[in-house]
Amino acid sequence: MTQSTRDIWRENAISALRGAELETLMRRTADGITRGPLSDERDRPSSVAPLPRSAPPLLAGRPWHICAPVRDPDIKFANAQLLRDLNGGASAARISIGNHALTLGANDVARIMEGVHTDLIPMNIAPHNNAPLFDLFKPLGKAHLNLGLSPDAPNLKALAKTAPSSWSLVTVNAAAMSEAGGTAAQELAYMAAGIAKAYRVLGAHLGAKHIGAELTTDQDGHMNIAKMRAARRIHARISDIFGADDAALTLHAISQKRMMQSIDPWTNMLRVMSAGFGAVTGGADYITLRPFTDVIGHADEFGYRIARNMQLMMMEESHLGQVSDPAYGSYFHERMTDELAQAAWTEFQRIEGEGGFDDLSAFHARVAKGKTARAEKSEPILGVTLHLAENVRAAKVRGTV
Repeated sequence: MTQSTRDIWRENAISALRGAELETLMRRTADGITRGPLSDERDRPSSVAPLPRSAPPLLAGRPWHICAPVRDPDIKFANAQLLRDLNGGASAARISIGNHALTLGANDVARIMEGVHTDLIPMNIAPHNNAPLFDLFKPLGKAHLNLGLSPDAPNLKALAKTAPSSWSLVTVNAAAMSEAGGTAAQELAYMAAGIAKAYRVLGAHLGAKHIGAELTTDQDGHMNIAKMRAARRIHARISDIFGADDAALTLHAISQKRMMQSIDPWTNMLRVMSAGFGAVTGGADYITLRPFTDVIGHADEFGYRIARNMQLMMMEESHLGQVSDPAYGSYFHERMTDELAQAAWTEFQRIEGEGGFDDLSAFHARVAKGKTARAEKSEPILGVTLHLAENVRAAKVRGTV
C-alpha cells in the first residue's frame, strides 16, 4: 500500500468517526501490543520466512493430529470413550493423570489401552512431574509416547538415555501459565525458560529429540495464530544457541479452560471452535479441544463427540490444513508474530536474570499481579471478570483436567 493510499484511508476513517479520535479504533493486548486498525507492507518485519514445522509420527497424510482427551476417573468409561474417539476420527490421545483425572496403578495402563492399537496412534501424557510414570508405561515401549515430563524432572537425562527410541520425554507446560492468568507473552516466556532448562539438562542432541511444549488457544483466533508462530520462532532461536539448529518444536495446542463459562455452556462451542481455528492455522502438531461442558464437570459422550467433530470439520470440510503456515507474509499476522515474540523474549531474558526455570517466584508474582490488574478493569473479560465465581465454584465441585 502506498503512502498516499494510506493517507486516503486515514482521512476517510477520521471522517467516518465524526469527531472521535482515530486512536479509538486501536486496541491493545494484555501485553501492550497494538492490534489494528490497519496493517500494510510497512508493518511487516523486514525479514520473514516460513516457520519450521516438526514431523509428528503416524500422521498418515493428516495435517495435524486430532487428540482424544483421556481423563475420566472411571477407567472403564475412559477406555470406552478413547475407542469411540479413535473410531470417530481422532488420531492421537492426550492422557491426564492426577487430580480429577486418571489414577493409574500397575495394571491400569493395560486397562486404559484395551482394544487400542497402540502402535498406530501417538500418545501424549498431559504435562506433569511424575518420573515414576516412566516405568508404568514401559510395557508400551514400542509405542510413540510423549511422557510429558517437566524440564526439571528428577533424573531426566538418565531417563532420556534409556528411553525407547520412539519416546520423547519433555513437555514444557506453558498452558498452565495461561490458565493461571498469564498473558500470551508470559506464556511464551515460560515456554522459552523451560526449553532453555531442558537443553541445559539434556544437551543439544537429546534436547532436539525430546523437547515439546503445550500452549493454550482461546477465542481470539488471530492472536492464537501469532502465538503459535512466535513459539516456533522462539524455539528456533534457543535451539540455535544451544547448537541444535535443525531442531523443530513439537507443539501441542489445547483449548483454554479459562475462557469458558458455566452459565450457558452451549456458547462455549463457539469459543472452542475459534480456539481450534487458531491452533490449526497457527501450525500446531497436536490439538486437543475441550468438550464444551468442561467447566461444569466431566464430559459425557456428546461433549466429546462435539469436540472431536469440530476438528474433523476443520480438517475434512474446511480443509484448513491444506496450506502450511497460511499466515506467512500477512502484514497483520507477521507484525503480531514479531511483536509478540519480542515481548516474550524480553520477559524470558528477565526470567533468566532472576535465576531461570529454577527460580520462577518473581515471574509468578508478575503473572498474579497482571491478573489482578485486569480483574480490576471495567470491561468484561470472560473467566477473569465475568462469571469468575461460577467457574471457581464449578471447578471445586466437579473439576476436570
